[in-house]
Amino acid sequence: MNYDIIGDIHGHADELEMLLQKLGYYLLNGIYQHPEGRKVMFLGDYIDRGPKIRETLHIVKNMCDAGNAEAIMGNHEFNAVCFHTPDKENGGFYRKHTFTEINQHFETLKQFKGFETEWELFLNWFKKLPLFIEKDHFRAVHACWDDKHINWLKKNYKEELTIDFLANFNINGSRENEIIEETLKGKEHIPTNGDVFFDKDGIERKECRVKWWQPLENRIIYKDILMMCSLEYGNRPIGDDKEHLYISNKTVFFGHYWLKGNPVIKNDKAICLDYSVAKNGQLVAFKSEYLKVLNKEMGFIY
Repeated sequence: MNYDIIGDIHGHADELEMLLQKLGYYLLNGIYQHPEGRKVMFLGDYIDRGPKIRETLHIVKNMCDAGNAEAIMGNHEFNAVCFHTPDKENGGFYRKHTFTEINQHFETLKQFKGFETEWELFLNWFKKLPLFIEKDHFRAVHACWDDKHINWLKKNYKEELTIDFLANFNINGSRENEIIEETLKGKEHIPTNGDVFFDKDGIERKECRVKWWQPLENRIIYKDILMMCSLEYGNRPIGDDKEHLYISNKTVFFGHYWLKGNPVIKNDKAICLDYSVAKNGQLVAFKSEYLKVLNKEMGFIY
């Protein structure tokens, strides 16, 4: 089976439809399918930010229901479940309702006004989305593949976000908290010089995202493996630090990191497909059969 693997969409349904058509998919009874029986693998983050969130969810879920696609959970789908699930034991919800959380989720709330029953159906679907998918020739995860986390999930996760799982996730330092934070949001590094910075949404951060996909030979100074760290800290030598290094013969595809420009492959075993469509970037796909060729960058479609 050949797959077309698509990165973060964030409610950009028009761009999604254009990409699907470029890949050869066509509408039949309102659902996209491929004449050669290809499938799409969606990498999460279908909601928030974009102008057509409802339309995006209908496209993605309809394809999944018809067997024409598979989809994994992104951090925005996980956050939405937490935001809308009451914590009956402690009060409130499993995600805070402060300005930051409401602002991040606002476009979704606005676009589903008047479609509350429909939104509940999508929320229930989010709860059942897998946290990762592994095929014979590739893997898919939203933000970071860490074998120890994946192995724990294989043994302990019940293939659905239950109340017990959400309650454990909300305990700082719990295994569930660590695994979700890193699998859906990525590895982080705290600069030892106390650096702070503001992310794309203007939120102050003390942790830098780790480019865990960076191969060992490209790791010389900290800016080689950290996103948005200061120049002073970034120029420090890494030394023998091999933390967060992805080593596998099986390629993993992921999204989440808001890369810019045209897609390139820094490590042919770990390929990011998020090129910031929600920030005037591009929606990107990769054709899985190109994993077998020498020039894998030929597999990008955008």
